[in-house]
Amino acid sequence: MKSLINRIGQFFYRYKKLVKMIDSKAQVKNVVKSVFGALGISFIILLLPALVIINMFIIAKLTLFLAILLVLLVVAWPFLYYAFYYILLKNYHEPIRDMNTRIPLLVEATIISLVLLTIGIIVLSIIF
Repeated sequence: MKSLINRIGQFFYRYKKLVKMIDSKAQVKNVVKSVFGALGISFIILLLPALVIINMFIIAKLTLFLAILLVLLVVAWPFLYYAFYYILLKNYHEPIRDMNTRIPLLVEATIISLVLLTIGIIVLSIIF
């Protein structure tokens, strides 16, 4: 058990260290471009499946299944957003290109996905 706790502690230490290094080397204009670019790309990618699922709500027997699919799309969105964010940030800013951004991507996207999943479960339990 102590080994698992140590590994988790080391993982979050590496996460904090990587985030500090990325924040110290990134410039504000590059971060803003990356944020808006990642939001746009992830929105465009998830727009078509979301519109198809929303239009299928006409079929009354599938409403619970379709609502669960929408929650899964919402939970998958942070992973897509952060993947594009770090790709664009690496493209815009040369010193960040050699850094490992997988750990910050996983930590930040997982935290946001858990929050969105909790909200989705609450909404689904209220509606159905």
